Amino acid sequence: MKLTYRASEVVRFREVGSDVRWIDIKHFDLIGSGSARDILSAVISNPWYDDDYASPSGALPVPSRGLHGPYVLDRVSVGSFMKVSTRACFDAIEAWAGQLGPLPSAFTAKWEGLVSGLLSHASAVYRLPSLGPTAEHEWGTHLGAMGFHEFIIVSARSSSVALLVASDD
Repeated sequence: MKLTYRASEVVRFREVGSDVRWIDIKHFDLIGSGSARDILSAVISNPWYDDDYASPSGALPVPSRGLHGPYVLDRVSVGSFMKVSTRACFDAIEAWAGQLGPLPSAFTAKWEGLVSGLLSHASAVYRLPSLGPTAEHEWGTHLGAMGFHEFIIVSARSSSVALLVASDD
């Protein structure tokens, strides 16, 4: 089994005001088959997972910073993830997006369409729960003041994996 990076897309809530939240999605092609454990391990070990989400997005970090969001990368493991339903994933993102009140309907349709599109093809969804302060790096608390939500969405049908992270900076 091999996992190759294909593309990234970011929805910035700044489009609708001074909101510092964003949804970052990294798309990967899945070549061959593997267990859930194999797929999660391939995502975590992929260089594109090494993203502090504070540096400009869309560029492969060189050299590796060993950070993933608020966490030290080596504190994230396959065992850290929990399998969840597509509904639980969507509900978590919806609650996070709505926590500051209603958003313009066109913007809501944009992020909802993106997330729903990913989930409509999902054969499995895995959530990274909060790993707590012992897993955070020295400035990790500066990211995700309104939440750090991470999901790995696997689609056997399209032989793809998406890493969805919703947070703020």
